[in-house]
Amino acid sequence: MKISNNITLAALGLAMINVTVTAQSLDDAKKAVYAEQYVKAKVMFKNLTETQPTNAENYFYYGDLYLTIKKPDSAKIAFQKGIAIDPKFTLNYVGLGAVNLFEKNATAAQANFAQATAAMRKKEFKEYIYVGKAYTYEPSRDLPKALLWFDKAKEMGDKEIELHIALGNAYKADKKNSEAVGAYQRAMNIQSNLPRVEVNIGEIWTQAYNFDLAETTLKGVIAKDPNFGPAYRALAENYYRWGSQFPNKRAELLPKAQATYSKYLDLTDRSAESRYRYLIFLLNAGDYTTLEKEALAFTQQYGTTKPEYALAQRFLGYAYIENGKAPEGAKYLNSFITGVDGKRVIADDYLYLGKAYQTQKQDSLAIINFVKGYDLDTTNTQVLTSIAKSYFSSKKYGKAADYYRKLVSLPKSGYADKFYLGYADYFYYATELANKTPKDQALITKTLLEADSLFTFVGEKAKNGDAYLYLARVEYYLDPADGLKKAANAYDKYIEYTLLKGAVADKDKKNLIEAYLYNGAAYIKTDKAKAKEYFEKALVLSPTDSKIKEALRAIAGK
Repeated sequence: MKISNNITLAALGLAMINVTVTAQSLDDAKKAVYAEQYVKAKVMFKNLTETQPTNAENYFYYGDLYLTIKKPDSAKIAFQKGIAIDPKFTLNYVGLGAVNLFEKNATAAQANFAQATAAMRKKEFKEYIYVGKAYTYEPSRDLPKALLWFDKAKEMGDKEIELHIALGNAYKADKKNSEAVGAYQRAMNIQSNLPRVEVNIGEIWTQAYNFDLAETTLKGVIAKDPNFGPAYRALAENYYRWGSQFPNKRAELLPKAQATYSKYLDLTDRSAESRYRYLIFLLNAGDYTTLEKEALAFTQQYGTTKPEYALAQRFLGYAYIENGKAPEGAKYLNSFITGVDGKRVIADDYLYLGKAYQTQKQDSLAIINFVKGYDLDTTNTQVLTSIAKSYFSSKKYGKAADYYRKLVSLPKSGYADKFYLGYADYFYYATELANKTPKDQALITKTLLEADSLFTFVGEKAKNGDAYLYLARVEYYLDPADGLKKAANAYDKYIEYTLLKGAVADKDKKNLIEAYLYNGAAYIKTDKAKAKEYFEKALVLSPTDSKIKEALRAIAGK
């Protein structure tokens, strides 16, 4: 690797001054990147490339900034200009290889990495570090490959700070926290004042739920450098995670998180990148009122077509829907889904869109989107529940049962899932199967037996009166002549659990009357005294019912 320093022997004195200024200026630009002051860093790199047009190193770090903020097209332009100026400064080939990885072009990446490393001298190692780093960016992450390149760099560069920081970042991304902290500490043994490293360590403590230690670590960074923005961001995120983990502290910590994040924005020029990251923070914090305001302002300023900011539309759609503005939410989510690469669409996008349509009573569109969401993530039980409920509210009980059945098959399914599967089965029979010509007796029996089993389980295990109510109805449909057995017993259980609740609510009266009348009729031939008791209880709830009075007269022989 050849580093151009623009020094000529004819002007050594001037050149020595120029070297000092150049190195300091480049170092300042790097520090701006570390401080997440990306607007400031762009201006500094632009000035460097204009005032030192033959220095290819400036273009490499300019391109590296764009990789950091996920703008590979801009990075590519910088690297290509650097190569055009000085092909022997081979780090720009590494940069092009990193861009290739963003583009999913592994073959081109390998060719550029080979070009960068082909003429390396024995003691050189920087190219290896940055090739390894190329595999650590989120869009191109391949940590095993990154570690292989870092191992190569270690042979000659074990005292290089950037190697150990890059190693720490790779381990941190892989959630290997002990290894990450070890690598960061090795970097700090070489140079103690590394605020970006201390922030990363603080973030690791947050990930490990050691919120107190994270707070102490990050406040320590701020005490040493009150203007280092990333420390405030990490501290805000720590407060948010802390409050989420301990709800009793949420009221105390969320205002702290928001105030601290505002300080971060002030220190990072409120750049597009820092404001975009703030949107993610607000989403995670569940502050949808502020998210709506900030995401709308962001999309109005930066548009909705830039790939690096595309998720802003998603956040705005989510916020609108959470804030009860379903039409606006559906508009932005549809725009997002149709405008981005399909690989960026996640199950929650369809779940929110389905929720928006459901709110607007557009059940068919809600179901379509819920099903799409489930197809993307078959472990998402929330999607399954939404699909099942949407089918049920649309009176498509057979389809509802299909999705409740998927829920019931999951290891963590609860009583509610089982009850609603039985509920869907019951209405599937009552509204569809019972009226179908010719009747599919095998399907009828299968459907009712499944409901029978589910209602029995929920009734017994959860002591649920409604389960016994529907169990009684199912038993009647299974065997209308068997009145003195399961159906009557199930009605008795329903009566028992309903009366345990105390005063009879209006919503329970109709069902209690149904239970008393059924059991009265069931016993009228075999136990008139018991039948009379059931009918009298029904009459208390419905004193003017002529049919109940007629039944009591029949029992009395009048």
